[in-house]
Amino acid sequence: MMQGSSAEERLSRYLARFASAGALAYLVLLTPQIASQFGRLQPWYTPLFAFAIFGPALCLSFASFRWSLQRIRALVTVMAGAYVAGQVLWIPAFEGPSLGLTESAWIAVFPGLISVTTAIAWSNRAIFAYLVFVASFGQVVNYYSRIDHGNVPLFSDIVFGIMFCGLFTVTVTLVVRTGRILDTTRLAAETQAATAAASAARSVERERFDALIHDDVMSTLLSASRSGNSSALTAQSAAALARLDRLRSGIASTEPVGPDSFLAFLRSALTEVDDHIVIDADTADASGDFTLPMDAVRALSASAAEALRNSVRHAGENAERLARVRVGADSVRIDIRDDGCGFDPGSVAPHRLGLAVSITGRMRQLPGGSADVASEAGRGTTVTLTYRHPVGAR
Repeated sequence: MMQGSSAEERLSRYLARFASAGALAYLVLLTPQIASQFGRLQPWYTPLFAFAIFGPALCLSFASFRWSLQRIRALVTVMAGAYVAGQVLWIPAFEGPSLGLTESAWIAVFPGLISVTTAIAWSNRAIFAYLVFVASFGQVVNYYSRIDHGNVPLFSDIVFGIMFCGLFTVTVTLVVRTGRILDTTRLAAETQAATAAASAARSVERERFDALIHDDVMSTLLSASRSGNSSALTAQSAAALARLDRLRSGIASTEPVGPDSFLAFLRSALTEVDDHIVIDADTADASGDFTLPMDAVRALSASAAEALRNSVRHAGENAERLARVRVGADSVRIDIRDDGCGFDPGSVAPHRLGLAVSITGRMRQLPGGSADVASEAGRGTTVTLTYRHPVGAR
């Protein structure tokens, strides 16, 4: 399972393992019953549906570790469809002799397990419609297969079956729904963090450009007062006005920058967190026309600063830190490393939004951006931020 998977996906994978274990338990417990009822059914029925139902169910455990969530959902749908087919075809396949009043058809014993498993793949409405059908039809199968129909309380058995299975199904459905809500909250937090970071970065840029423009305007006015009009003063005035127009229209905060300006922006963000951070920068492989959009500059700088801030907080007082920056022909890579206490990234709970929002989430919001966190208890932490120009962006 990927570290960056959503809460809903993690819960769905755990549920798949639970369902697979439940299917194994049912198979072990029902094997004598399945064998005893084999001769009462047409020969094709038992091997077909024992394999079609329990085969996918047992495969869910393996699939939960290896397959995409989309393929797992498809497997759940196959299993659920096979179970319905097994219930419906029981009636034409049943040849007798009839079951005793206390016996049950093996196909009708575990509708709750199948209904719970559908929470991985289906909407709530589809899950409960399926539950009502399989719980009800299972009792119809028992009613049809038993000796004395008149002594079988069919309606009350149906109501009990729906309510009993519904308790587990409702619980599991709420758990998966909670995962969806958590994912929605996480996405909103990521978006808000990215917006806040962009706003803060624009404020810093505006202050910097305000200072530059202030200098241009003052210089132009002083030149005019001292030497009067000239071609040089005209050019100087035009440059100052152009900068004013660009600032007013917001171009100054969105135009791309070269490697040197990017490194200056990044260095400012990092040293604001740690004055002593060692920054190893290499722009030798950058092409002559290489530029970075300001969105990428902001996201990379803010994410790197947050990674460094986390290191300062958690790596330990004696930890040493290094920032390595490599600007390539069309990409940027930043490694924030420390040799501190480290941690297990896989043990970070899905509801802990700090790392997910401020670093991986922010970089995921950036087209062409990505983040990776590598750490191990006692062996330090490395946060790697990468950006590559999206295809067609240049």
